[in-house]
Amino acid sequence: MASANSVRHVACIMDGNGRWAMNRGLERIHGHLASMPALEAVVDAALAEGVPWLTLFALATENWSRPAGEVGFLMSTLANRIIDNSLSRFHAKGVRVRMLGALEGRLSDDMAAKIRHAEEITRDNDGLNLTMAVGYDGRDDLVHAARALAAAGIPPDDITTEVFARHLQDPDLPDVDLLIRSGGEQRLSDFPLWHCAHAELVFLDVLWPDFRAEHFRHALRIHHQRQHRFGSLAAAPAAPAGGGTIVPKVITLPGVMALHLTGGLLGTVRGTMRAAATHLGATPPDSPPR
Repeated sequence: MASANSVRHVACIMDGNGRWAMNRGLERIHGHLASMPALEAVVDAALAEGVPWLTLFALATENWSRPAGEVGFLMSTLANRIIDNSLSRFHAKGVRVRMLGALEGRLSDDMAAKIRHAEEITRDNDGLNLTMAVGYDGRDDLVHAARALAAAGIPPDDITTEVFARHLQDPDLPDVDLLIRSGGEQRLSDFPLWHCAHAELVFLDVLWPDFRAEHFRHALRIHHQRQHRFGSLAAAPAAPAGGGTIVPKVITLPGVMALHLTGGLLGTVRGTMRAAATHLGATPPDSPPR
């Protein structure tokens, strides 16, 4: 299905662990523990459907403000359960593990070493690019790119979407085709904003620990239907039995809007660089000949 759909990159916001635990009278950390089968199921489903890129949003920058015990548990879960317990299985299936986010100063030496080891031994795998977004902020990524462009002295009028993208934290990460968020919430939570300009957004009313391969395939079917109805209205595919429902719509940024947002962002970057140069007493670079 994925190849017919041309779905190259699926991203998941793994939401609902805490609510899953509290619904059962448990502490929030039990929801994080219960989330591992969902993660493994989604990786297996992406492999089975031939999706080459899968990004899992595990922890936003703003989540560092959660109780220290919960954040520490999340990070130890990442290092111990995902890397120690699942790495050999992922490696055998051809999964390349990649990290995205600002983790400097957030990890113990042992945890950092485990993550580097996972990235290194899977570097040449080509079955699935699995990116774990941890401590990531989409707006910070845009700021990072703008600073890198300024530091490189690139004239504002030379900044194109391609040039800008090369200065993001992970320039190899392709645009997201399908963004799935579990838990019923309908927001991006600082997920990679640049990469989601043309993404189809699917919000599922199923908490992440209950998420399984059938939910992943259900979202792919919605994407497939959306790509093939050519603007006409069609009923949404039936939700998986007993596994949550679609809340209440699938959202896609129209192409005109997406192009406007991207163009507006670049215009803002150029204008900001000119203003900064003027403030510092420098002459803004001339526009290139056309």
